[in-house]
Amino acid sequence: MSDLEARRFRRNLTAVLSLVGLLTAGSVFLFGHLLFKTLSKDVIDEALLYSRQDAQRIARGLAERAAGDVYTLKVQQKDVDVFVGSALSDRQVLSEVRVYDSKNQLVYAYTGLLSRPERVRPHPEGGQTLGADPVEPSSHSGETITQITDPYGIEVPIGDFGTLKVGVSQRELETRVEVLRGKLYTRIFAAALVSFLGILAASWAVMLLVRRTRKVEAARVEAERRAELGEVATGLAHEIRNPLNAMSLNLELLEEQLAKGSSAVSAAELAQATRVETGRLARLLADFLSYARPSPLVTVPSDLNEPAAEAVTFLRPEARSRRISLEFKAHDGGAPALLDAARVKQVVLNLVGNALDAVETAGATAREVDVAIEDGGRFWLLTVTDRGPGFDQKNSDIFRVFVSTKPAGTGMGLPIAERIVKAHGGELTLASKKGEPTRAVATFPKA
Repeated sequence: MSDLEARRFRRNLTAVLSLVGLLTAGSVFLFGHLLFKTLSKDVIDEALLYSRQDAQRIARGLAERAAGDVYTLKVQQKDVDVFVGSALSDRQVLSEVRVYDSKNQLVYAYTGLLSRPERVRPHPEGGQTLGADPVEPSSHSGETITQITDPYGIEVPIGDFGTLKVGVSQRELETRVEVLRGKLYTRIFAAALVSFLGILAASWAVMLLVRRTRKVEAARVEAERRAELGEVATGLAHEIRNPLNAMSLNLELLEEQLAKGSSAVSAAELAQATRVETGRLARLLADFLSYARPSPLVTVPSDLNEPAAEAVTFLRPEARSRRISLEFKAHDGGAPALLDAARVKQVVLNLVGNALDAVETAGATAREVDVAIEDGGRFWLLTVTDRGPGFDQKNSDIFRVFVSTKPAGTGMGLPIAERIVKAHGGELTLASKKGEPTRAVATFPKA
């Protein structure tokens, strides 16, 4: 995995984990909200159910004490107050108790501690009034108490002679709901925290796995590279042996010619042959070093037209001397990309050099080489086309080191060009069909 791919993977992983975290947190809080609404309703329903049961129990107790006469409750008010007060304190939900006779006249009232005390305010026409219907003060309190306006009211008959009305404290219910809310929020926050820690742990595990995979991949690549270098070294030794043998033979012949006093022309020919072999050896070593120790790319925003045009301009005099037509077509409007211009120029030199050699071999249909920059969607296409005899498409070793279809080729040009293109994030392909031009296409990602 390249550094660019690794950075892209980390960005995508961060985005996915952030999205998962947001969805998890949202689902936890949504579940908590729905759970709170459900449990709040259950708390209120349970309180009202028990309140009705308490009201029925109070009604039965008052019926026993009244003995069929509701006004007896006034006579036994202290005893009734004790009984009612005890009933109200059992669950701490009921706020007041009122008893009405069959004519709906108030005959008894008891206000519990859950009611809100209010000050007596003057009546506009004189006298005093309270914030609600006046309630007779209970025997256990010396202050005037008024009923809390409450949506919850329960009515229970007291035999056939009266009605018991019980008020349920809204304040107490709200307090219980608030307590429930606090507990739920604490637990929801704990659940969200655990989920978040789980996501962090999962992301950390994924990153460790990625790092381990990268190390394994790097070790595998290094092993392959060492094996490849071993193969390259073997091929290099074989390739060096031939020019060295030729140079040694030429030097022996030159020595014999000089000893015999031969003509300067013969000696010059031998020296020239030796110089040619020396140049070939130097090129071979330079290509080997370029392949074995590739320098890292230094990419900057560039126009792909420029290094391609420079390489074609550099090779045009050679093509002209060899009577080969070499043309270049740039992409109109430029071809912006992140490039190492010097290395891209090397790619063009290698591909065009191969094309120039191809159109001089037997079977070539025309001595023409065309270079073009084209738009390929997400990539720029650098295409080198020649009318040479082509090659066998089934030959899968064409990009291997020291594999060449040219008698004097080193077999290093295509592997070096492929490595440079791949380092840019592109791909190098060759296509050859009988009766059609051979095309070498190098792709470069757009900026």
